Amino acid sequence: MFRLVGAVMLLFGTGGYSVCCCRDMHRRLHCLYEMKRMFEIFYSQIGYCAADFPETCKMAECYMESPFSEMLHAVSEEAEKNTGKPIPRIWEEQVESCFLQSALKKEDKALLMELSRSLGCADKELQKQAINNQSAALCAKIQKTETHMAEREKMVMSLGIMGGLLLVIILL
Repeated sequence: MFRLVGAVMLLFGTGGYSVCCCRDMHRRLHCLYEMKRMFEIFYSQIGYCAADFPETCKMAECYMESPFSEMLHAVSEEAEKNTGKPIPRIWEEQVESCFLQSALKKEDKALLMELSRSLGCADKELQKQAINNQSAALCAKIQKTETHMAEREKMVMSLGIMGGLLLVIILL
């Protein structure tokens, strides 16, 4: 009786772990879409409203979801303090602190960090061009993630269930 209960619990555990892995993949894709939306808001604020970057962050934070809204709020607050830190450094520090426990991978964070290299420019055209470049790279990453997600979900679920069955067979 106890073996049967243990086997069922083991199968539920491995299946649950697989579901959590799939959920993390979906959370990452959602964060990538949120990054894309943030880049579009930046482009419109810088391009059409001619706003400087701290003001752009302040305006964009109300349209974003967590953790992006907290990051933008922290960037605008730090920039308004006039501590002498350059905007790119403030941006990089806030990206690091806000995305410690996020679903984004290191290469996603690197893409977000890459934007900071052109944010301190006074030239609005260079800022718009940099945002366009980052947005294009992000769209390619989203496309790649979407195409591979269905395959990876099937693989993760299959390996989770098969791994659980294998453990049940070994332990019985």
